[in-house]
Amino acid sequence: MDSLKYTPQEVLTNIIEFFILLIRVTITWGWEIVKPLLPKKRKDLSDEIVFITGAGSGIGRQMAYDFAEHGCFVICTDMNKESCDETEDHIISTGGKAKSFELNVTDREAVYRLAEQISTSIGNVTILVNNAGIVTGKPIMECPDNLMNKTMDVNTTSHFWTIKAFLPSMIANNHGHIVGIASIAGFCPSPAMVDYCASKYGAVGLMESITVELMKTADKVKTTVVCPYFIKTGMFEGCKPGAPLLLPFLEPEHVARRVVQAVQCEESFVILPLSLWFLVLIKNMIPLSVAKLIAEYLKLHDQVAGHVGRSKKD
Repeated sequence: MDSLKYTPQEVLTNIIEFFILLIRVTITWGWEIVKPLLPKKRKDLSDEIVFITGAGSGIGRQMAYDFAEHGCFVICTDMNKESCDETEDHIISTGGKAKSFELNVTDREAVYRLAEQISTSIGNVTILVNNAGIVTGKPIMECPDNLMNKTMDVNTTSHFWTIKAFLPSMIANNHGHIVGIASIAGFCPSPAMVDYCASKYGAVGLMESITVELMKTADKVKTTVVCPYFIKTGMFEGCKPGAPLLLPFLEPEHVARRVVQAVQCEESFVILPLSLWFLVLIKNMIPLSVAKLIAEYLKLHDQVAGHVGRSKKD
């Protein structure tokens, strides 16, 4: 018990340190409120090497186009090699630089092998975009076990393998950026998406933790976690917004542009649309009875009822 006793000097030191913390937090918090209102300085992305998973369709393809327009060498990966090649061909036809690869992001050794190949033949990846994702859209008791495992493997676990593959060179050069495409489902639960929400909660937690870890090891390696609402892609085919005026489906072009902008401006956190910020802020403060009222208004039990997902050819 003696170890719990403090000297008057130690008590005074702790009090002073605490008040210094309060002052620093107040100043920093105030700056973070004002900063979004000021003109944003965007860093040059030319000559960066970007690695994007799920680049064969949806926002993955659109992000590949946008990064290429900024002068990046874009490495496109996807399970569907044909669609991934189409992304590469489009970029090259418009004067950009790209290379496509077939990749199953859940295959850890395949990720590591491809990373080694890229390092040797192209160079060190400086921007990693973990975008690949799947959704089952079924209530938990109707969702096959193998699909639930796959959801976690693609949406969350695969991020570990790509980060471990490309982060070492970023840390060595103290230069780089990791982007995690998560979802508002990583903060706000939804019925018929239990496995999807769990995977996105994991993706958000992973990104937040790696951000804190990098503060000590490589402060110039930046991170961005992106949490959008439903996007108009094949992945959410058949779904419908419960409150279309308040929360309309997002256009993939808009989401892709915001991701690139977030990298340029080194934004750590992006929620789309902005109206969802309020829901995220109050989520942990409201009682369950109030949450039920909001869920009823947003028709959460209906929005995934017609989900059919992306067709096989996609």
